[in-house]
This record gives sequence, structure tokens and C-alpha cells, in this order.
Amino acid sequence: MKILIGFVPLAFLWLAACNRSEKPKEAETKDTGSTFRTDTVALRNFEEELQFTGQVSFDQKKVDKVFPIVSGNVLEVKADLGAYVKKGQVLATLQSGDVSDFLKDQNTAKANFDIAKRNADNVEQLYKTKFSSENDLVNARKQLEIASSELERSNQVLKLYGGTGGPGKQPVFTVKAPENGYVVEKNVNADMQIRSDNSDPLFTISDLTDVWVLVNIYESDIQSVKQGAQVNITTLAYPDKVFTGSISNISQVIDNDSKVLQARVVLANPGGLLKPDMFCNVKLHIEKPEKLLAVNPISVIFSQDSYFVIKEVKAGEYKTIPVEILKNTSKYMYVKGALQHGDKVVTEGALMLFSELTNN
Repeated sequence: MKILIGFVPLAFLWLAACNRSEKPKEAETKDTGSTFRTDTVALRNFEEELQFTGQVSFDQKKVDKVFPIVSGNVLEVKADLGAYVKKGQVLATLQSGDVSDFLKDQNTAKANFDIAKRNADNVEQLYKTKFSSENDLVNARKQLEIASSELERSNQVLKLYGGTGGPGKQPVFTVKAPENGYVVEKNVNADMQIRSDNSDPLFTISDLTDVWVLVNIYESDIQSVKQGAQVNITTLAYPDKVFTGSISNISQVIDNDSKVLQARVVLANPGGLLKPDMFCNVKLHIEKPEKLLAVNPISVIFSQDSYFVIKEVKAGEYKTIPVEILKNTSKYMYVKGALQHGDKVVTEGALMLFSELTNN
């Protein structure tokens, strides 16, 4: 079916011109010298944009988990979730029976050392005045060496467990930060009873200079996601900011509950904008080697369960062409029909022109 542009009613031309300002500008648009604007059909590599959900997590390679190494009752917690702490800073204190035993061992070792020291000093004085044998002096010095080693061991144990105490004081175990960083997990509160065989850490500390984005990939998309592929990431907290990274690792195990495969993106996090457990939208752009006919999406008309485009046969002469939609993206529609590379199809005003053509 054909129509000459010169026979289009003036009212229709005016409506089409008004419609032009409301639609987005298409790529490579050329003015035909008529009311209608056209775009060029082109063979293009198929491009697709996949969208996934994801979640920010701390970098598991730059994290310190602080486990309880004694049992006891939590007296005080001095670091809140999200707080920045420095190496050696006190995170919590526990009243511990284990520390009481360590203190008792240290006191016993110190008392034994003092006795051995006095005995060695006395034997040495007696040896100098010939009232003690050399064998007595050797034995006294040996006993002092043993007592000194035991005292050193007990001191090291107490230091390792961060224990403090003294006469009239309760034995206290001090939990300290092993490195600088943020408290990203906290599983302890005041008055809790802690066991040394607890499998959960009291604190987890990460510096957050880098973070992981864990991307959820469904089975249908697994073959399209490759290691090294670049992705764009947005968050609810910063909807206008795009974080760009690449997929560094893809898990080989599908989660039994969610039925998703997780891919990992490592992102630099200057200023600490990205926080653990933030929700993310992840977009992956894919360009495949196959070439398909691509048209501007605004040139495609849906009518009576079918798709059409308006082909410009020659200047001022148009024809409706039925097409099959093969792929649909935000930028192009990939179609199959009586079109070829270089053909012109109407974009702005296509729907009104289609109505004129199909009603004649």
C-alpha cells in the first residue's frame, strides 16, 4: 500500500509537528524535507543489557574476626556497630573465671620464683664462705631458672588473654581491636554469658577501603555472565551515582534456597559511601557477534497483535512493512522482515501515517 505525502491533510500535518517535541530524539535522524522524520535501518551486533540485584558486603580478604578465647560475663561493650576503631582499642571487657585461674597461676609462679631467688642468693653466699658445696649452688641456680621460666610462661598467658586483676579486684578479660577499621558485625551486649567455644565472633572489623558487591545471577543468565565483564552499579542511597567495576569471581555453586549464583565485584570505596548490606541494582551490557537488523524503537507500531514499521520507498512515498521482533532493548529493536541495511523508516509521526495508510 502506498501514499503520497502531498495528500496528507493539513490538520494531520499540524498534529504530527506538535507530536515531534514530545518524543525522544532518535539516533542518526535525518529530515526528509517533509513533516515526517526517518531513521536508518542498520545491521548491528546484537546488544543486550541484563539487570541483576546485589548487595554490598565487606571485603572478606580484609577482615578481622574477634572470637572469645575465654568464658565469662560481659561487663561492658565499648564499641558500637559501625564505629571506627584503632588497633589495640578496647572493644569489650569480661569478668572471667578463666582469667581468675590464669591470675592464680601467675601468683603461684611469682611466689615460687621469689622463693627460688632467695634460696639461690643464700646458697651463693654460703658457697663463697665455704659453707655450701658447688653442687648445692648448681641445684639452687637450676631451681631458680625453672621458676623464672614458669613465671615468664604465666605472664605470657595472662598477656595473651588480656587478663587484669589484683587484690580486691575482679578478674577481667579485655577484648582489643586487632587492626584499624570499622565494626561491621557485633554479636555481644552487656551482661551476656560468653563461652570460649562460641562459633560466632564477638566483633568483625573491616577497613572498608574496598567493598564487595555480591551479584545474584539466575540460572537463565549464567551463560551470559563472564569473569572480567564490566558492570554499572547503583544504590538506593545514591540513585544518581554510578559505580563501575568488573566481575572478579563467579561462584560455582547455586544457592539451594534462592536458586541464584553469586558473582563478586570488588569496588574501591573512597569516603566510605558504600556500606555493608546496602541493596544494589547491577547492569551488565553485552554485545554479541551476531548481526541483526536494528531499528529505532519509536519507529515500531503495534496493531492487531502484529508489529509494523513505515518504510520510505522514495521521497514522499511510504509503505507499511510487517516485522517480527527478535530482541528488544532500550536503544534498539532487532527485527526480521522485508527490510535491509540502509532502508529508511519513519520515526516521528509513524503512528499517524500508519493510520492514514491502513485506512485507505
